Amino acid sequence: MYHSTDISFSIISLGCSKNQVDAEKLQGGLVSAGFSTAEDTESADILIINTCGFITPAKEESISVILDALAIKENRDVKTSFPRRVAVTGCLSKRYFDDLAADMPEVDLLYGLLDEEFIPALAHRFDITLDSAMKHDQVPLIRGLAYRYIKISEGCSNNCSYCAIPLIRGPLKCFRPEDILEDVKRAAADGAREINLISQDTSLYQSGDTGLPELMGMVSEVPGVEWIRILYCHPDHVTPEIIEAIGSIDKVVPYIDLPFQHVSTDILRSMGREGSYDRYRDLVRELRSRVPGICIRSTFMTGYPGETGRDFKELLAFLSEMKLDRVGAFPFSPEEDTPAALMDGQVSPSRAKKRYERLMALQQKISENRLMAMIGSEVTVLIEEQIDENTWVGRTEFDAPEVDGVFYLTGSALRVNSIVTATVTDAVEYDLIGEVS
Repeated sequence: MYHSTDISFSIISLGCSKNQVDAEKLQGGLVSAGFSTAEDTESADILIINTCGFITPAKEESISVILDALAIKENRDVKTSFPRRVAVTGCLSKRYFDDLAADMPEVDLLYGLLDEEFIPALAHRFDITLDSAMKHDQVPLIRGLAYRYIKISEGCSNNCSYCAIPLIRGPLKCFRPEDILEDVKRAAADGAREINLISQDTSLYQSGDTGLPELMGMVSEVPGVEWIRILYCHPDHVTPEIIEAIGSIDKVVPYIDLPFQHVSTDILRSMGREGSYDRYRDLVRELRSRVPGICIRSTFMTGYPGETGRDFKELLAFLSEMKLDRVGAFPFSPEEDTPAALMDGQVSPSRAKKRYERLMALQQKISENRLMAMIGSEVTVLIEEQIDENTWVGRTEFDAPEVDGVFYLTGSALRVNSIVTATVTDAVEYDLIGEVS
């Protein structure tokens, strides 16, 4: 029998920020149960891989990381009383449990989605006594960051034709606002200045009488929170009330993430979406009218089954007309057990990739022009890193962590995790350059 206080762990979390939140809750549970965090993966007694299984590249990355962890396990130089173990959890293991069990018997614990039973299962499998009571408080994998992701719901009920998330995560289940606020309060007490509200579709949040607008208002009252950012709003579900809240609540930054995916009516209907070119154009115009200066981010897919050259040109026309601030894209990936994988009119991967490259080339020019237009303006910047005595890196309120650009700031006697006002002096591709005002 081993004791948790004698055992270290390291978590590698792959995929989206929602997966990261799961890993952070796991980290909180492990630490509260007596385990210690290892300095690095090579020195950990237990390696935990929180996998992603959303699209093919994510699956391949997960498999590669598992194999690397198994190699570390076999090549351990330091001999200890506890034999190194590898545990695999998350979306990939939930969806392909039997396949992974057959193909990777070296994995010591194969588990589905992370939940509160994971740690007891790990302790039982590895013959470990938990020396303290578990509390699944969210503890960041990287300490000292000025932002935190807060998940407000689990699962999804949109059932888009190309997406396996409902198959893996189940239908939408919204968390209680009081539980969300506890996560926010702990994050703020730990130094987080920016709260990013996330879920598969934040716009559908509803718990009792509390919808997303009311939740934003509640979060804005938490001491220490300076910025609130709304990510992953399905464009078909954005209401006037949500737009009003973004524009009227002081701490909510003028930013929204709207994954349009496409604008062709035929493609959107096949995806199971209600939008159209005109409807999404009207939504963009309404947002810009009611929230002056708002930054709009979106995601698009190229090569969806049945996408014709005309459909793709319509998508390019939308980008040219709307000139969205931030855009990500990816070629269609047929996912097992989803309707889109079996549809007629499959577009070749090479053509989907070429369309993706053409879309991103167009967006790069749009982004560069929009950023150049900001030269001379003042923005607020959250400082995240010091490069040298007078150079810092941060993000404006118009940039979400990890997916958008950064701000290279010149100034003296500044502090990491502080928010300052800066003047934009130059722009390069997706990033801004400036100095403290």
